[in-house]
Amino acid sequence: MQINTVDSINQIKKFCNENFRDKNPFISYEFFELLEKTNCTVNSKGWIPEHIIIKDKNKLIGLIPNFRKLNSYGEFVFDQIFENAFYQIGRDYFPKFLSAIPFTPVTRNNFLYFSHEVNETELFSKLKVFLQKKKVSSFHINFIDKIISTKLKKYFHQRVGIQYHWKNNKYKSFDHFLSHLKSRKKKNILKERNFIEDKNIKFTIKVGKDINDVDLLNLYQCYSNTINKKWSQEYLTKEFFLQLLNSNLIKDTVLISASLDSKFIGCSVHFKKNKNLFGRYWGALQEIPNLHFELCYYQAIEYAILNDLELVEAGAQGEHKISRGYLPVKTFSCHWFNNDVLDKPISNFLIQEEEKVINTLNYLEKNLSPFNDK
Repeated sequence: MQINTVDSINQIKKFCNENFRDKNPFISYEFFELLEKTNCTVNSKGWIPEHIIIKDKNKLIGLIPNFRKLNSYGEFVFDQIFENAFYQIGRDYFPKFLSAIPFTPVTRNNFLYFSHEVNETELFSKLKVFLQKKKVSSFHINFIDKIISTKLKKYFHQRVGIQYHWKNNKYKSFDHFLSHLKSRKKKNILKERNFIEDKNIKFTIKVGKDINDVDLLNLYQCYSNTINKKWSQEYLTKEFFLQLLNSNLIKDTVLISASLDSKFIGCSVHFKKNKNLFGRYWGALQEIPNLHFELCYYQAIEYAILNDLELVEAGAQGEHKISRGYLPVKTFSCHWFNNDVLDKPISNFLIQEEEKVINTLNYLEKNLSPFNDK
C-alpha cells in the first residue's frame, strides 16, 4: 500500500466519479473542480488542494479529499485553542492537513472513498508515517458521520459540536407544522411572516435549469454584501457563481428570491440531494426585518414540505433557529496531532468540552424546544 497526494482533483476525475458516494451533493468531482478552476481553493485563501490518494500495486484504490491549510478560515470547527497550545510550546500550527468540504459545514457519510475494502490497521499505520513525513502539525476530519467518527476513535481524538436542523414530521403544510408548536412560538413565527407579507414582498423559487445567469449574478451580489457586512473573507468568487450554471451542480440547486415592487432585494441558495435540503448562502440588498428568517428558514421549510423532503440543514451555529423549528443535533469531527506532548492535554480538553456540549444540548432540548410537549 502506498500513500501520496495530488494537487488537483482533475488528476483523479475518473476515480471520483466512480467512488464518490455520499448523502450530500458537495462530495462530488463537480464541486471540488468548480472550486479549483474559479480560484476559491488556492494558496492566497489558505486552502491548497492536496488530496490524499492510496494505491495498491500502483493502482489507485482510495481517496481522502484533503487540503493543506495555512489558516483556519472557512472551516466551522473552531480550533484556535489547538493553535494556541502549539504556539505555547514553541511549535507552529500551520501548515496542517484538513479533510473537509471547503466553506461547507455539512456532515459526510465518510471521509475515505475506496474502490474496494482495505486493511484498516495497515492504512492508518502508514497514514501516520505519511503525515509525519509531510511535516504538518495535525490532521483534521471535519463534519463526519457519527458512526465513522466513533470507529476512528482508535486513531483520532473525537470532537463534538452542535448544529440546528429541521425535520419533517410528515407535515402536510406549513400550517400543519405550526400546529405542532407552542402557542407563543407559533405566534412569533406568524408575526414575522405577516410583517413580510404586509410589506408586499414576493418570493419565487427556481430549481435547476430554470435558474439563469442573472439569478446567479444577484446571488453573488447578495453573498458579497453579506460577507462585507460581517467583515469576513469572500472565499467564493464571482466566477464560482457564474460557472455554477454550467456545472452538474445546478440540477441540485434551489434558489429562493425576494422582490419588492418587482425589484430584486435578496435571495438564499440551497442544494438538495435525496430527501435533504442544505441551506448555504443568503443575502439582501435592503435591510428589512425578518427577511433573513423568511428566506433562510420559512421558505425552506415550505419547500421541504411541498416536495416531501425529510431534513433541512441551515448551516452552522445559531440558537435563534430553535424557536423557528430547527432543533439541536450533535456534529462530529476527528483530530490527530503530530505532537506527543500535547496529546494528553488535548484529550482532556475534548472530554471536558464534550461534557459541556452534552449539557448544553440537554438544556436546549428541555427548555427551549418550540414544540408542544408530547
